[in-house]
Amino acid sequence: MRPVLFDGRFGWLHPAEGSSGVVLCAPFGYDALCTYRGMRRLAERLAARGMPVLRFDYSSTGDAAGEASEPGRWRAWIDSIKLAVALLRETSGVERVTLCGLRLGGMLAALAAQELGGVDGLVLLAPVLSGKNYQRELRAHYRKWLLMPAAMDCEAEPDTDAFVEAYGFRLYGDTLESLRAVDLQRDAARPAERVLVLDSLDPARVDALVAQYREQGVQVERQTFDEYGKFMMESLDSEIPQAAFRSIEDWLACGAEHPARREHPVADSDAHARAHAAQDAEHMADHVVGCAANRTDSHTNSHTNSHTTGHIVEPGVIETPVWLEGGRMFGIYCVPASHAAAAPAALLLNTGAVSRIGNARLGVRFARRLARQGIASLRVDLGGLGDSQPSLDRLSLDALYAQAGVDDAACAARWLTAQGHRGAVLLGICAGAFVGLHAASREPAVIGAVLVNLQKFTWHNICDEHGKPTVPVAAFGSTRTYLRSMCQPRKWLRVVRGQTGGLPVARELAKRFAARFGATLADRIERISGIQLGPKDERRLFTALHARGVDTRLLYGVLDEGVEELERYFGAHGGRLRRFERIGVAFCERTDHAILSSRAQENVMSYFEGFFHSTFSETRQPESSVAGGSLRTRLDWRHARTLQWLLKRVRALRLSGEA
Repeated sequence: MRPVLFDGRFGWLHPAEGSSGVVLCAPFGYDALCTYRGMRRLAERLAARGMPVLRFDYSSTGDAAGEASEPGRWRAWIDSIKLAVALLRETSGVERVTLCGLRLGGMLAALAAQELGGVDGLVLLAPVLSGKNYQRELRAHYRKWLLMPAAMDCEAEPDTDAFVEAYGFRLYGDTLESLRAVDLQRDAARPAERVLVLDSLDPARVDALVAQYREQGVQVERQTFDEYGKFMMESLDSEIPQAAFRSIEDWLACGAEHPARREHPVADSDAHARAHAAQDAEHMADHVVGCAANRTDSHTNSHTNSHTTGHIVEPGVIETPVWLEGGRMFGIYCVPASHAAAAPAALLLNTGAVSRIGNARLGVRFARRLARQGIASLRVDLGGLGDSQPSLDRLSLDALYAQAGVDDAACAARWLTAQGHRGAVLLGICAGAFVGLHAASREPAVIGAVLVNLQKFTWHNICDEHGKPTVPVAAFGSTRTYLRSMCQPRKWLRVVRGQTGGLPVARELAKRFAARFGATLADRIERISGIQLGPKDERRLFTALHARGVDTRLLYGVLDEGVEELERYFGAHGGRLRRFERIGVAFCERTDHAILSSRAQENVMSYFEGFFHSTFSETRQPESSVAGGSLRTRLDWRHARTLQWLLKRVRALRLSGEA
């Protein structure tokens, strides 16, 4: 596969020798994060069957230029698809093109196909059929997320007509207005010669759409999409819909062998898109070929790299797609138009199994924000994630916490030093924080790290051969959650009725309290006698960081479950880490675990910027106090947690009443 750039959009061309090509139209927002791995796998499977495939980011999404709040996004998204079709024709020479869209991408594909005319095939995967219903769906998703433990202590967004948010992604103003006005059955008449619909969400509406298409002379095949629920799960748990993908492959292969007769010429509305795409293709031909030529299968040199021509994503900010370690890892190198290569650069690691784009597009937005301040960055996909090699059908927690990820992060840091930077300053969230911690403890190219909501200091494999955890999920819950449950009468009523057992919970709590007491006792003995009895592996990590002189900050949401791990090994508020002068611990109010809310994103970005400028800039500034030091001076720590929990319960009751 080869990265392509066209009219501010970023995409991937999966080349093949066939005369029928496919443009994949991604869903919106969180749906796109969940299914990113799956849609890539679909593109690879279709290319293996001889069909060139182009997948891409709409304007203001993914790695494309622009912000979601800009006006005219709906029109820009439809035009993105039309440009992608023209680009696929120009670069691969295909005679026939099929659009394949998932969720909102299905609606956009149908509308673009109608405007284009001459589209041979249209595949609709659980398409959004009504814009009004989809907007209500996004609002419901947001209310559901607010009730999840991972959203604890987040700042709820106001219920407004200015935007709709779900899992950190927003649709604004005129985009919402355009979306609300669309009904697919009414607004996408005869979009293609052949249509395949896979859906199990709204059978009545889909049946009506299929019937209408057939009345218009379209060849329609209708199938169920029973794997939809497992496909749309969080990116780590998302399962490839094997049966659905086989159906798409077979349907497309059948159409390639027996192409339908065209009855309608290409519409005039395509002329403008084709003209622009042709111009882009002229500039891009060398770029695509050059990228392929630079790719190499050699993995022996960790500094081996190749990259395509950089492009301007906003005034003064240039981004360049790059391959690392002989093409095994992929990243986007974001730099200011004029920057000092000798200065340190930021290295943005994957959050969990999410691609380099980041939850709520944080990786992209922050990289460009740093560039506006003169700071270069690399947002990278570690091996097996995003667009790095190899692509995988499934992932597991063990894979996210594996040593291979640490090696990849170290390799990315070395790549930055090879570009002339003085070193890399890591930013990692959750599993990315774990990877960053271990990479910083041993890689000389890493000179600083901000580790957000770190859940584990060390990791012991817990998954079976199918990638499923073999330990109870409850073992990952926080003690505070258990204690709150014990204060709820309905929980005790379930125990009395025999609906649940209290002994496992009591055993888990006893084990945790014993571990915390043992760690505290070991620390006291060590201070008195000098004999180290405490957690050696955890202590060794921070000793190595301190010895190497790596400035490190652990940043937690005040109610994040990672605080449990911190206090278990290093005392209340991580106090025992104070003996390492280069290591600091800070806590943020209003900061959810995965950094999805806008307040949490601002907290993390501001903290990293303050840390970077105060520690690594030539004109150093005082380190930011965004992490809530004032909270600990105003209120006792335990009282603060209790207050935050009470506020959350009140909000939860109000939201459940509204639902």
